[in-house]
Parts: sequence; C-alpha cells; structure tokens
Amino acid sequence: MPIARGSSMMSLGTWKARSTKYQRFLNLSNVFMLIVSTILLFTSGILISFYHLTKLDFWSWYYYACPMCMLALGLYTFAVSVYGFLISNQESRGLISLIAIFLSIAFFVQIFSVFTAFELRNKINVERIPTSYLNNMREYNNDETIKSNWDSMQRELRCCGGRHYEVGFNDWNQIMAGDVPDSCCHEEAEDCGKGKITYSQEDSYRTDLSIWKDGCLDILQLKLKDDVAPLLIIYSGVGVLLAIVELITVVLACSYIAQISRRRRRDEMFTRAATANDEEYLPSLTSKETNF
Repeated sequence: MPIARGSSMMSLGTWKARSTKYQRFLNLSNVFMLIVSTILLFTSGILISFYHLTKLDFWSWYYYACPMCMLALGLYTFAVSVYGFLISNQESRGLISLIAIFLSIAFFVQIFSVFTAFELRNKINVERIPTSYLNNMREYNNDETIKSNWDSMQRELRCCGGRHYEVGFNDWNQIMAGDVPDSCCHEEAEDCGKGKITYSQEDSYRTDLSIWKDGCLDILQLKLKDDVAPLLIIYSGVGVLLAIVELITVVLACSYIAQISRRRRRDEMFTRAATANDEEYLPSLTSKETNF
C-alpha cells in the first residue's frame, strides 16, 4: 500500500511539471497569434481601403481573395487566441480538443492565403492591365457597387477613368457620352462632371477642366508594384511562420490531451488498487477471532 501511494505522488508531481510546460507553450502560442492576428487585420485594412484591392476583382480574382483571406484569418485567429487564453488554466480534454480543431482549420486556410499572396504578387509584377476594365466601367450606371468602387478610387487617388496619364478621363466618353462622373471633379458637386469631355474635344488647347485626368489603374499599378508586391513577400514569410506555429500548437495540444488521459487512467488504477488493499486488510483488522 505505501508503494502505491508513493508511486501516485511521484506521478502527480511529474504530471504537474509537464502540464505546466504545455500550458506555458500554449500561452506563448496564444500571445504570438494574438500579435500576428492584429497585424493581419491592420494590413488587410490598408490593402482594402488604401490600395483598393477588392475593387480590382475584374483584373483578377486574387485581388479580392488575398485581402479578404487576410481579414478573415485575422478575425478568426484573434478569436481563437482569446479562447486559448480563457481556457489556459483548464485541464479539460474537450476544451483543449477544440483548440486543436480550430487551429487545424486555421492551418489549412493559412496555407491557402499564402498561396493567394504568391499568385497576386506574380500578377502584379508580370501581368498588364487587362482591357476587361472597360466592361467593368460600362456597368457604372447599372450597378451601385461598381459605381461606388469607381467613385471611391477617383476621389481618393485623384484620378479619372481607367488608363493612361493626362487622358484617362476619356475612357468615360463611350459610357457617359461626353460627361465624366462627379467624383472626377477637383471640387465635387452635383453635375460638375457634365460636358467635360465635350469641352476638351471642342477646344484641344483647353487644359483647365477642373477634373482629374490620369487613369486610376495606371496610378494603382505603380503603387502596387512599389508597395504591395514587397508587402506580399513579407506576408508570405509571416504566414508560413504562423502556419508552423499553428501546426506545432495542434501537436502539443493533442499531446497534452493524451497526457491528461494517461494521468486519469493511472489515478483510477491506483484508486482501485488502494481500495482493493483496504478491503483485503479490513476483515483482519475488525475480526474478533483469536488464536487462543
């Protein structure tokens, strides 16, 4: 009986030391994921708002997929890391199993996100602006989303139309018959864009039209090559590191669960052994029979 108790105390001490190591690593992993998820949210916001990537889905699907994956991963990873902090002191196999499941999903989505970043970088560096942008512009008066996208780009980038410097605004001629959107004006007001292309055609020497003239896509392409392409390389490296951390955390979470299960089985075994010994010695201690 003393041997069983001694073994149980030894296993309890070892289990506490190991469980503390698992909990410490899980907490460090949660801190890392919390920091990275915050960076992902900030970066995706810049790509969507400042560089207008989601508005360029007519150029390539990756322009929409990459920042949206980044945003979704940031929100998801942030939520998982907060959940990890909340259960960090719990020794529940069910709660820890959820961490492993959540991070397994995040791992595969992260790999997909890194793939979209690589593809987007290749398209920025290699592909030219497709002529399909004209088809997108033709829907300006029919689709509120497309109208909002072009108005937003023209206001914030101080541009007008699709391509070419100084004459980009002429792209609107075949769509709006001599007019440009009001968002092209230096000082935007209702109907301020009416007749601007007509005026420029009637008097080719007239340069002061009070509208922006450079094509939006040429301006954006320059920004994408100078700023976004290097950023995507950095994101790919951080994304791979994050995926590795997520995978290691899944493995250690599973090991922690296995350790908890082994410890509980040992406790049950020692409890049964102690109970059996107590029942064996109890009759001899309470017996009234003597040898005399």
